[in-house]
Amino acid sequence: MTAPITGGCQCGKVRYAITGPLENPHICHCRMCQKAFGNYFAALVGAKRKDFCWMKGEPGFFRSSSIVSRGFCREDR
Repeated sequence: MTAPITGGCQCGKVRYAITGPLENPHICHCRMCQKAFGNYFAALVGAKRKDFCWMKGEPGFFRSSSIVSRGFCREDR
């Protein structure tokens, strides 16, 4: 078994772990992703919900479109 993939926000208040395989890697260059990532494209990958867990805290979410809710750190620094 491989080590979990971990990550989180820069301040450390929100942390997550992915214990299963990553799926569907792709690059998106739609206008919505450009705005969300502040870049010309967004590198994205999926994982099964059963393989994902919050290790510390939980992000806030906002509905950026009719099909997407985006997570963010609520810490006000």
